[in-house]
Amino acid sequence: MLGGSSGERLCTPSTSAGPFRIFSVAGFQNRANDIVYCPPIVRQQSQHVEESKAIIYFGGDVQDFPESMETNRDSRGYMKYNLENSAILLREAFPHSHIIVIRPVRMEFKTFSCFDNFVRGNNAGVPDHTPMNHALQHLEKLLQNLSQRLISIPENEILDQAAQAAAAAAAVAAAAAAAALTLSNATVNSESSSSSSTAGDNSQEMDIDILQVQENVTVDADGAVIFPIVSAGTTETGAPLNNVDGVGNVNNGNNKDAAVNSHQESNNQQQQQQQQQSTAKIASTTTTTPVTNNVEHCNNSNDCSASQATLSTQQQQQQQLRSTPTTTTSDNNPLWWRENLNLDKSKLVLIGFSKGCVVLNQFIYEFHYLKTLTPDDSSMCRLLSRITDMYWLDGGHGGQKNTWITSRSLLETLTRMGMNIHVHLTPYQVQDDRRPWIRKEEKLFTEMLRRLNAPITRHLHYDNQPANLMTHFEVLQAFCQHVHSLNQQQQQLQQHGANNEPATVATNNGAGSNSNNLMDASEEAK
Repeated sequence: MLGGSSGERLCTPSTSAGPFRIFSVAGFQNRANDIVYCPPIVRQQSQHVEESKAIIYFGGDVQDFPESMETNRDSRGYMKYNLENSAILLREAFPHSHIIVIRPVRMEFKTFSCFDNFVRGNNAGVPDHTPMNHALQHLEKLLQNLSQRLISIPENEILDQAAQAAAAAAAVAAAAAAAALTLSNATVNSESSSSSSTAGDNSQEMDIDILQVQENVTVDADGAVIFPIVSAGTTETGAPLNNVDGVGNVNNGNNKDAAVNSHQESNNQQQQQQQQQSTAKIASTTTTTPVTNNVEHCNNSNDCSASQATLSTQQQQQQQLRSTPTTTTSDNNPLWWRENLNLDKSKLVLIGFSKGCVVLNQFIYEFHYLKTLTPDDSSMCRLLSRITDMYWLDGGHGGQKNTWITSRSLLETLTRMGMNIHVHLTPYQVQDDRRPWIRKEEKLFTEMLRRLNAPITRHLHYDNQPANLMTHFEVLQAFCQHVHSLNQQQQQLQQHGANNEPATVATNNGAGSNSNNLMDASEEAK
């Protein structure tokens, strides 16, 4: 079935840019995977399918849907890097590309990612690589069927979801403005009544309530309001929220200012709407949650004035978005990304993080098989020719070998394919004395590809920080910042080249790193 996202997902309120959950996408033979998809947020000038780009991401252990991670004690601390947030990170780094996050077919003990549809493995996801497991065929079928599923979603359902997200953002913005006003009034009242202990106690109680309302408001770099992941306790930027009861309210007495109650009501309206989104499925056989549900919520409230105002705003925004022309020939079409959608014909960028790197390693086995044993397979050769880049992000798994490919024949085949190879590491994997084979295998992988003159880059992040699991996850953010920095440098070079001026490019190593964090392997060996 086609799946929409739950109430816990993050969304860009002002667009229909997802992320969307598409459940049980069919692949090779009887295989299927759940997929998190984000369309491009910047339109390419070229409309040719071959010029589009798809980012394929395979995550690591622990990474799953947010509601699943929340119920696991060990996973809860890494909610910031759930699959949907990871899709959003990648979307910011690759704004012109389709983002496709492939969920593991199994999550053993809600912890171990098992990509059985791509590579055989045990209950902990430790891989058993074989020359051919039809992983590439499975990927191709996934892309074909994902394209069909996305195209089949009725436009009004996607636009309704975007309208609901925009209405939720408006409710949060109204609550933020009202909370700021009340906070200012409360400060004045507190100063004027400081001689009265009773008044002072009420003012302090009010301040606590107001702060809880404010903590539900997040604004991104573009000034757009982002609604939070309620159950996860995190925002899109990953900042923790210290909500008391999960919805940002504190029930600690009846001595509340009327304005504070109004803000709480607006906040409750936001939560009600997010709960509605959790039941909504983006599917051709389902319909979106009607706005009348908000009316029922209002009728069950003590004070409906704020909720009715919010409801009016929601109805207006939904009506405005529905009335927007959506013809395929219009540049204003919010679903332009579905025009000529054919993801298996796009240029492909393959990214593996941690355990997800075992899928990339299996691809290398199958590259060699297809190039040497079945070179006449024209369909697969066309797919291979579309892969432009492969990224290994701090690869690792629970086994004691085959974390990195070290076979010369396999790496020779990889080199002949001419794709760009990128390695991003942290001390968590390559400086752990308890697992020395990871460091040795990665060194062989990198040095052998260099000797074969493969186009490879290597970056070590957080080298001056203690090795821990959090920095291991944060390589995702460092990698995305690195890509964003390279994009900015390229834009500067193009601009200066057009003006025939010398360019001075600044290096940005990302948050939490310094000039020694990005180390080339050749420099490290000196």
